Amino acid sequence: MTDPTPRQLQQGRFWRKYLRLSRAGVSTLRALEIIHEEETSPAFREIVGYLHDRMSNGHLLSEAMSDHIREFSLSTCELIRTAEKEGRWDLVLEELAEGLLDGTFD
Repeated sequence: MTDPTPRQLQQGRFWRKYLRLSRAGVSTLRALEIIHEEETSPAFREIVGYLHDRMSNGHLLSEAMSDHIREFSLSTCELIRTAEKEGRWDLVLEELAEGLLDGTFD
């Protein structure tokens, strides 16, 4: 394990917050709205807004993320695609958040 980069920390917090909101029953679109409002990084806030807009127009989260492949790694996009297909959101989001926060995932 290596120390996480600032981007990994930011995304780890994003996915952890997304997981906690979804576990509480908050819809995906509403969770993205909340995260967008609370995000302090203007650049990442813009990306979260983009994800929300794409999903509002009928796209999958993994599709929207793949438009920002410089921000979301291939492994991250694939984990989200798997969660969408298999419905294992809790497990996937937990692993993704922890992997980013401990420096395992990019």
